[in-house]
Amino acid sequence: MSSDANIDYNAVLADLKAQRDKIDAAIAGIETLLGARALSTQPASNGINNDMGPGAFLGMSIVDATKKLLKARRQQLRTEDILKALQDGGLAFKSENPINTVGSVLNRDWNSGGDIVRVARGVWGLAEWHPRLRKRSGDSKTPDEQDESVGKDEAGKELV
Repeated sequence: MSSDANIDYNAVLADLKAQRDKIDAAIAGIETLLGARALSTQPASNGINNDMGPGAFLGMSIVDATKKLLKARRQQLRTEDILKALQDGGLAFKSENPINTVGSVLNRDWNSGGDIVRVARGVWGLAEWHPRLRKRSGDSKTPDEQDESVGKDEAGKELV
């Protein structure tokens, strides 16, 4: 009699996934400890872990710093949270309204088909996480919007 006949693979799979989640959480915790400022006692005011350090973005562009931040956080972020993290990481802003500067720069990158995409109004992520939201260079429409206009002339009339 085969011992495989009595194995509940659904239960085994569920157990392995639960263990994987615990391991991923442990890895994230250790990565945070390694990247955190030495013995920082101040928690992040917005609930987002600011573990990039005071000089993490020195000399970087807003787009490059935001890509680095999003990759490190592994989650989409609001413009306000991006601005706070960039400032905490040493990126200096000269404008009177830096949140508008960050939003404009990220929107320009998105519109040019860059690596940062707008997930929702004021919410940004990486194109690799949301490939359907990436715009092609020079297009004003997302790929979903482009699909709707396929087979239409310039006036929007169906081509036969």
